[in-house]
Amino acid sequence: MSNILLIDDDEDMLAMTGRWLEKAGHSVQKATSGEDALKLIAGQKPDLVLLDYAMPVMSGPEVLKAIRSNGDLKDIPVLYRTGLDDADEANADSEFKADGIVSKSEGRPALIAAVEAILS
Repeated sequence: MSNILLIDDDEDMLAMTGRWLEKAGHSVQKATSGEDALKLIAGQKPDLVLLDYAMPVMSGPEVLKAIRSNGDLKDIPVLYRTGLDDADEANADSEFKADGIVSKSEGRPALIAAVEAILS
């Protein structure tokens, strides 16, 4: 069982995605903001971070930068979850790259496949 940190400011999306991951056999921690997520990561290093790209206050790219800039955390795989029409755009111009991107519109099968691909 993998420990996944799920970060999304949309509580309905957070709950639904959390259920999908738990049904797939993963342990899930949840955060509704980048600040809360970084506190959780500092307490327990997850096997994977599933990160909403567009969030208020601290965006997904800002959270990713904080993770990648920390020597103890930089190797944690990060998968962006985005509602952008062009999911590849989420990783295009960033100095810090996520390990993968999955569109929120793709649904459960695509999400679980992306998570399993990164964790295997």
